[in-house]
Amino acid sequence: MDNPFEKLARGSYYLLLGNVTTSIIGALFWIILAKIVNAKYIGEAMVVISLMIVLITFASSGLQTALTKYIAELNTNKKYLASKRMIRFALMLAIAIGFGIGIILFSLSNHISMIYKSDNLASLIAFISIIYIPSQIVVECIKAIYTAYHRTEYVLLITIIFQASRLVIAILLALYDFNAFAIIAGFSIASLIQLAISYTMMQRLIPRVKEIEDDKGSIGIKDMLTFSGFNYIAMGMRTLRNQIGVLIIGFYNIESSAFYGVSSIIAASIGNVMVSFATALLPAATEEITKGNKDNVRHIFNLTIKLALILNGFLVLLLIVEPSYLLRLISDSYVEASEALRILVIAYLINSTSHIMGSLLNALNRAKDIAIRESIGSIIIIILSFILAPILSLEGLALAMLTGSLVNIILAYILINRQGFVISLDVYKVALSITIAFIISYIILTVYGSILAALVLALSIHATFSLGVKAITIREILAIIKIIKKG
Repeated sequence: MDNPFEKLARGSYYLLLGNVTTSIIGALFWIILAKIVNAKYIGEAMVVISLMIVLITFASSGLQTALTKYIAELNTNKKYLASKRMIRFALMLAIAIGFGIGIILFSLSNHISMIYKSDNLASLIAFISIIYIPSQIVVECIKAIYTAYHRTEYVLLITIIFQASRLVIAILLALYDFNAFAIIAGFSIASLIQLAISYTMMQRLIPRVKEIEDDKGSIGIKDMLTFSGFNYIAMGMRTLRNQIGVLIIGFYNIESSAFYGVSSIIAASIGNVMVSFATALLPAATEEITKGNKDNVRHIFNLTIKLALILNGFLVLLLIVEPSYLLRLISDSYVEASEALRILVIAYLINSTSHIMGSLLNALNRAKDIAIRESIGSIIIIILSFILAPILSLEGLALAMLTGSLVNIILAYILINRQGFVISLDVYKVALSITIAFIISYIILTVYGSILAALVLALSIHATFSLGVKAITIREILAIIKIIKKG
């Protein structure tokens, strides 16, 4: 599988399936539990999970990106022993970081509980900090190793295992009135199961190599740690801005954390689709840059954004035409977050598009630029969230996210332009297609009040317009299907 387009399509396919699985089962997870568990306990669990996600991302994201990039580069140069050494070092570092953060958080659990004026939070944080954090940090690194070896089907498999285990465990415990603890236990126990299976699979994936190999041209630990450091900042800030709304709104009303948290999870499905393509782009682009094929990089970069936006467009339209319809399926009380959800969907679409640009910049060794860009956008979001939350509540948090996202993508566009890359006209055609589909369907919804007709029209217009202006061609679709069938 030497064709970069084939690697990108195959890698994106399995990562996309994994993220779609996460979105679907994740949505079912919260919808079912929202019907079983009181919103107060959902809010408590949301605050704890948001805090965990931020910490895990800060602790693992740098290593993840470095492993994906450098293992792909080392394997391209046939430095298999150096690749194996890097994996061993990264996993030991991940274990040390995980337990270190877990112990610190465990000791701070009572103080955090006092801040939110909730006695339950202390025990929830103490439990999850010693199980979920260490195991997930290692699992995230193992996923990066799978991606670097272009075995993203393994990522799909362990994702399904985690999501299914989490759902079953949490529901069973919730039925026995464990409330917020049911959710926390579901996350933690499922993570241990995922770790055991993913590590076993990784051992079979890494090829056996002789202990004699020329280290010339190998990547040093210092290089990897420097690269990781900037990505820790970038991914950490990116995750913090996504979770800050749940953490801030919880100060004012713990139930509002549930409303905003569920809306964020639904909107994040947009990001999941785009991140699938971004993750697959990094090793594919790195290999082509290592070989000196810059034209191939330009091609797969624009193709990645175009395909991601086309597929994402259908999901975006389903969510923004009438967001209250989906939220009402959970509970009438969650409809309060419908306008916030509409804004968040657009914000996540913009943010995740800039994430694809970030993958290209990482492949070009511009990690420092990414860290600066992400920090600027995230700081804007965090500051505006503190200002707008007490004034506009959920909509204020969503507007803060949208504003920072716009700044982020503008800075990302400037950076890739400086590296000699431009966005092709086809990408703008896709963006126009989504916009036109939304405007027409929203008018139909407003005039006739038919949600089903508006949604069907929106999806039809997006598909027809994309093909009509040749944002994507039948030939490209058939090529992608052929690659997927080969599996």
